[in-house]
Amino acid sequence: MPAISGPSDGPVAVTGASGFIGSHVVKNLVEHGYDVHACLRDTTREDKTNHLLYIDEKGPGSVKLFSCDLFKAAGGDYDEAFAGCSAVFHVAADIGTDAVNYGRPSPEKQYAGLVDSTLAILESCKKAGSVKRVIYTSSAAAVMGPGQPDREFNYMHTEDDWVGGSYETLEERHKGRDGITRWTVEKAAYAKGKVDAEKAGYAFGEENGIEVISVCPCHVFGPLLGLPHNSVWQHQLGMAMKGEKMEGEKAREWNIIDVRDIAETQRLAAESDAVANGTRYNMVANDEEGELPANQFLDTLQELFPNHNICGGYRPAPTDARLRGRCTKAIEELGLKTHSARDTLRDTGNSLIELGIVPEEVK
Repeated sequence: MPAISGPSDGPVAVTGASGFIGSHVVKNLVEHGYDVHACLRDTTREDKTNHLLYIDEKGPGSVKLFSCDLFKAAGGDYDEAFAGCSAVFHVAADIGTDAVNYGRPSPEKQYAGLVDSTLAILESCKKAGSVKRVIYTSSAAAVMGPGQPDREFNYMHTEDDWVGGSYETLEERHKGRDGITRWTVEKAAYAKGKVDAEKAGYAFGEENGIEVISVCPCHVFGPLLGLPHNSVWQHQLGMAMKGEKMEGEKAREWNIIDVRDIAETQRLAAESDAVANGTRYNMVANDEEGELPANQFLDTLQELFPNHNICGGYRPAPTDARLRGRCTKAIEELGLKTHSARDTLRDTGNSLIELGIVPEEVK
């Protein structure tokens, strides 16, 4: 099926439109003239909709809000929103970032929200009869993972990788030293859900003539558009700016991608003749500057925000280990022009300050 030609093909829909990535997808599309059907769980919540209404006011495209529940997708909750749309950008996922209002999903519910709901959303796309392409927001969790001892140190991940090394099966790949596999819904709901949703989506696309393309983000930073976006990696950056130590699991190797680059890639993929059903794009660093061990990540933040005592001066031990992967494919095939990692971190921190989440100075 051909690419969409642009706004003249009709409206497009974005699921998870109030979230961090989803909001930037909406913003990018509207700035390029698209009329966007923004799907979110509760259209009465001002904290979730104010920034979307602001995007609508700025134009030149438009935003129309639709109340859609990911867990009611099988009942046709998205049918109205998708009617007449040329493309659907499926970003929605329940990862517990709004647990205060909706509770934290069990592994089983999280998995169902990723796999079963994605297939139900694709059924609504099929029912619409107008949807040419679905751009699915997967995750680097479906690409990167356990690889040693069969992979070299600092292995460079590509779109051909599926959660780790070159073992024959994912179950074997994720077997611990105790011989017990961790590749189960209970133990790996998110990563397993993203892998299974991608593969099920491609099979659906092949059978039904709708092209399903995936983007796989790693550590997503960039400007927050509203207070609800203070979650996941942005929240960790803000806490570091406030002086909190980044220890244990938080003292990770970072692979930084700008949320604006993810949004741009999604639109370009919908419009490009270079893609086909089953195409994947890693949304990861564009160069080594975005592949930072924890100590270098914190040193960079300190350089960017000299008025903040990053992690109270704490730094984990230096390491040569890097989480490696590049968004080269999107750059070469789609013409993506990326933000530098430093600009991304600077814009993230500045937006945290502007929203009042982080004080202007922490000494």
